Formats: sequence, C-alpha cells, structure tokens
Amino acid sequence: MRRSPLRLGVLGGTLDPVHAGHVAAAHAAARALSLDAVWLMPSHVPAHKGSPHASPWHRFAMTALAASEDALLVASDLELARPGPTYTWDTLQALAAEGFAASQIFFITGADAFAGIDTWHRFPDVLDAGHFVVVTRPGHALPPDVLAQPDVAQRLRIAGDTATDSSPASTDSRAIWLVEADTPDVSSTDIRQRILAGKEAGTDVPASVAAHIRRHGLYTHQPAARRLHGED
Repeated sequence: MRRSPLRLGVLGGTLDPVHAGHVAAAHAAARALSLDAVWLMPSHVPAHKGSPHASPWHRFAMTALAASEDALLVASDLELARPGPTYTWDTLQALAAEGFAASQIFFITGADAFAGIDTWHRFPDVLDAGHFVVVTRPGHALPPDVLAQPDVAQRLRIAGDTATDSSPASTDSRAIWLVEADTPDVSSTDIRQRILAGKEAGTDVPASVAAHIRRHGLYTHQPAARRLHGED
C-alpha cells in the first residue's frame, strides 16, 4: 500500500459493489484538490445502513480489483479490520495514529450521505479530524438547512473558487470542500436489483468487478458457493 501521500483522499462506504460512480467521485475530488491518492475503504458494519449483501471478503476483493485498474486508487482494509460499527470518526483517528495529519486527509462523500452529518458519531468534532469533500452532481446540491448549520457553514469552501482557494497552503485548517462533477447516476442498490432480476451489471462497474460478480454468483438468489458446496 502506498505510504504517507502528501494529500490523501478517503472514500468509504459499503462498496456493495464498488461502481463507476465511486471511481468518478474519487477522480473528481482528486482533480479539484490535487490529491495524491484515494484509498477506497469498504466498511465493516455500516453505522447508518443495513447489513451489506456481499461478504467483507467479496467487497474487499471487488474494491481491490477496481483499484488495480486505476493508478489513483488504493484498496484499504482499515475499516474491515476493525470490529463493530464503522464510524468515520474512528477511521480518521486510525489514520492519525498511522501518522497522517488532519490537514492531509480528505474524506470524500456524496451529498446524500453528508446531508445527515449532524447524526454522525462525534459530530461536530469529526469535522476537525480531516477535510470533508462533498461531491455533488449538477442540480443535486446540499439542502439549504444543511448548508446553514453553523458548524458546517463556517467550514464551507468551493473547490476551484478563487475566493476559497484549494491550494495546499490554504488547507491547513480543516474545511468542507464542495466539488460539483458530472458523475454517473449509479447506485449499488440499482446494480444489485438488476443482477437479482437476471441482468448484467454492465459498464456500471469495472470489467474485473463484473467478472467477479458473475464468477461468484453475487447478488443472486443462489450464490456460487452455495450452489457448489451447499453453504454460504
């Protein structure tokens, strides 16, 4: 795994499966904020979602396959290796323990997830543990009530705006960076439902990930392991 990049992007989630939208968001954040690498981190037990459909092993395998095709991306098992619910606060503290300064860390998320930031574990302290990068598609901005929250409003920056410059010298204080990018309108839920209906994942996931899903019968009524060995 690449060690101590100067500016580290972190994109977490169930990644069930990792898809083109995740990859595009990682690249949009990297372009806007000059990130050296983006670590893709499948969560162990999501704090705000139901249990993942694929096992931790399969989700990490798919993440590693996606990362192997892209020089920007690195698959990380940091969250999978930690028992219990996955909280962003704990992840950022673990990165700090590995030697990363909070000013080096850029936690990448979507507008939907960030809209519930006031419910996140250790809010608002979590906002000081690293930068947050909210990637939104055109026409899908954060709700006004989220933008107006005092703990959010005072940290807001627009990537690429000369008034809120994103150069390294300007990122010593932790901020919430807004990045608008025309990323694919893709969701893991839609991909799983399509596969369950007997269709292919198609180009919504990297080719190697699609092959892994087919090979192991993921997201179907009867995964390959159960068909072959009578077990999960």
